[in-house]
Amino acid sequence: MIGPYEVDSLLGVGGMGEVYRARDTRLGRTVAIKVLLSGLTAGSERRMRFEREARAISALSNPHICALYDIGRDGDTEYLVMEYIEGETLADRIVRGRLPLSQVLRYGTEIAQALQHAHRAGITHRDLKPGNVMITSSGVKLLDFGLAKLANPERSSSNSDAATMVNPLTAEGMVVGTLVYMSPEQLEGRAVDHRSDIFALGCILYEMATGHRPFAGTSRAAITSAILTADPAPVRSIEPSSPPALERIILTALEKNPDDRWQTAQDVARQLRWLSEASSTTEPVSSIRSSRFDRRLLIALASALAIGGLLAWGATRLFTTHHDNPPVRLQLVPPDGMQAYSHPEQPNLALSPDGRTLCFVAIQGGASWLFLRRLDSDDVRKMEGTNGASGPFWSSDGQWIGFSGHGKLWKTNIAGGAAPEALTDVWAGGANASWLGHTILFADGSGGRPEVYRISDQGGTPVKVTMPKKGEGRHTWPNFLPDGHHFLYWSKAANTFDRQLILASLDTPATSVLLRNVSQVRLISRDQLVYVRDADLLAQRFDAGKGTLLGDPVLIAKDVAYFYPSGRATFDASNGVIVYRTDTRTGRLVTADRKGVTRLIDDHGPFDEFSLSYANDGKRAAVTVLNRATGLGDIWIYDLARAVRDRLTNDSGLTLTPVWSRDGRSIVYALAAGTLPHLFRRDLTASASEELLPPGKFQFAGSFSADGNTLFFEQMVPRTQSDIFRLDLRTRTAQPVIDSAFGEKEPQASPDGKWLAFTSNSTGSEEVYLQSLGAGEVHRVRISTSGGNTPRWRQDGQELFYVSKEGGVMSVTQKTAGRWDETNITELFREPPDTLRFASSPDGQSFLIVEGARGAADSFFHVIAGWQ
Repeated sequence: MIGPYEVDSLLGVGGMGEVYRARDTRLGRTVAIKVLLSGLTAGSERRMRFEREARAISALSNPHICALYDIGRDGDTEYLVMEYIEGETLADRIVRGRLPLSQVLRYGTEIAQALQHAHRAGITHRDLKPGNVMITSSGVKLLDFGLAKLANPERSSSNSDAATMVNPLTAEGMVVGTLVYMSPEQLEGRAVDHRSDIFALGCILYEMATGHRPFAGTSRAAITSAILTADPAPVRSIEPSSPPALERIILTALEKNPDDRWQTAQDVARQLRWLSEASSTTEPVSSIRSSRFDRRLLIALASALAIGGLLAWGATRLFTTHHDNPPVRLQLVPPDGMQAYSHPEQPNLALSPDGRTLCFVAIQGGASWLFLRRLDSDDVRKMEGTNGASGPFWSSDGQWIGFSGHGKLWKTNIAGGAAPEALTDVWAGGANASWLGHTILFADGSGGRPEVYRISDQGGTPVKVTMPKKGEGRHTWPNFLPDGHHFLYWSKAANTFDRQLILASLDTPATSVLLRNVSQVRLISRDQLVYVRDADLLAQRFDAGKGTLLGDPVLIAKDVAYFYPSGRATFDASNGVIVYRTDTRTGRLVTADRKGVTRLIDDHGPFDEFSLSYANDGKRAAVTVLNRATGLGDIWIYDLARAVRDRLTNDSGLTLTPVWSRDGRSIVYALAAGTLPHLFRRDLTASASEELLPPGKFQFAGSFSADGNTLFFEQMVPRTQSDIFRLDLRTRTAQPVIDSAFGEKEPQASPDGKWLAFTSNSTGSEEVYLQSLGAGEVHRVRISTSGGNTPRWRQDGQELFYVSKEGGVMSVTQKTAGRWDETNITELFREPPDTLRFASSPDGQSFLIVEGARGAADSFFHVIAGWQ
């Protein structure tokens, strides 16, 4: 307890104090408490900053400024009680790349409005930076007025304006603030007023719009020199799609002389608001008209769609260009009996070069297959011999389909009648490819080779056509341009989420950057590219001859299925036709008893289907909560009795497969944050995570040994899908446990340390197995009989659970003690249809279940024809 506040968890530690999440026992609300670090004397500079922050915030009341609720002292502990804000910092968001224009304008306007409110109250922030801006569901919140300058400050010590101790490049001294966001007058020690905040706002706008800081350098001296003497690179030289008006707003805010800048934050807010209104009213007429046309069209065709009557109409209307008409938008329903297929690295559909035939991947009979459907027909044909297929792509003549499967690149004729032909080996997780004439460009998925390769469509030895440079992690998503010489590819940075769309040639080494931090791209015509940014599907004019983009991107559709880490977006475009799928899913986290009766824990999903686990006390769970627009997510800790949650990680990436330590004090998980997902450990009371193994390989946490000293984990290995390893946490050495030619995953060590349960596809479909862990001869027992996955142990080791192929939660017990080759298998209950995965409580009486609820239109193929 601190005063009347019940402390719940540590949120962060700074140079001045610690911040905790707490509950106000009087009002029953959640608050954030900033506590002055112990040992700071009554006359210290930090204490004066602490008091100055309280005075500054108490004078402000604005929806975009964090509110102060209370100030107090408990014994020797001084504290501020502030509004508790859920969200992420703007700095964390910028790590993932530039923001969409709409967010730049919205957040910039709200920051400017908050500054204007503070300036009118006589308060200059003096440490404005992305780390002091929180992004919430209702907008931004401005934080940390510890360096604020009040119009009539009390007399303080000579060093009371010392800088905040935050990275990067912040130091204490006579100048105040964070170096890379300081104005020239701050650096020179001159008088500072509200216009220094406007300079910092210009830095933030620049960083939001481009993903880069306006003034960079490798040392404090270099950065200082850049701020004082250099002009930042034009915004449009980095992000050509940025409006010229936004560049003017930013560069005016960054003028060296305060008199040449915008003179008030209200001026900046007004300019950004006008630009936002202009952007919203300049959407192409075709987009606005087509949304109205859609409703009329769908109403008129409702009965026809139900009986397939669209077909005759579609043959004459769908593929005929009408320059005076808006595009036609339709929704096609996949046939019954097919499950949607999703791959993190590859799209699940491909449109033929003439835009008339769709090839898509779906799951049927427990395996993925390729299917063909002409858009003017409701007939769907399964392509024989394509089981296990992913990543389809068309030949330029429209007669062949290429795809990945079983560690190889294949081709198959759409006419059928012959088995697919293997062309070359690729990474076990598949490849992305583009096919023009008799040449195929392809690139392995994450974990495979980092270059783009060329191969004949008759097969042979692949030849490298790109070579990553220093700082580049890999090249992927190759896409031929029509001339057959130039191509586009995606260059991913080595250890960040930054990536660039590169224009290259097979004939020369010269390259140029077209875009940053977007999905894979497709040509819908010779002069127009289509891509996704933050789940928005966009089209932009493209001059292939000059290698430049023209004008601003045009919005085609929203909520397109998108996975930011790999750049995969589920769409394709060709010959004026676009096909895409949406992702508007929600999610529910529930517990179920052994009869399947459920209790809601949380419905604020979506949740990652593989990432949930019980603590050994049975009272807590760790679950990954996702951001639907990007596919990124963090681990949250749930108090299951009270159905409340607290964030554990904030890694600006994707955290997966949390596993509780035996003592419940820490969690091991896999983190993908610009690197392949690999293993980290976080103590529940720590502010940072510890890397257990170096990056470079796919790794997913599985379970701890009985003594807690060994972690069993899954690792993807070239050519052998995935294998199971053990990590000695004392020596940090890893050794294989199961490394067959098949895919083994989900290792679960038995509580007595004698058995390892896991899933393997050695029979052609997933089954659950046990393998002995003791010394001597290895003994293996197959547990499931007709498909199964997700093995989980009861805490006493006398019962094993798994999910059957039909979605039943199965209980397995021994007929004879010590004999797992003779078992009783009972179905406890059937999971709901939208269930993804489950975890069992230690006593086996409760099951934690993630349910995925698709949006109303997420199962459809959305088709746009006649796009110009």
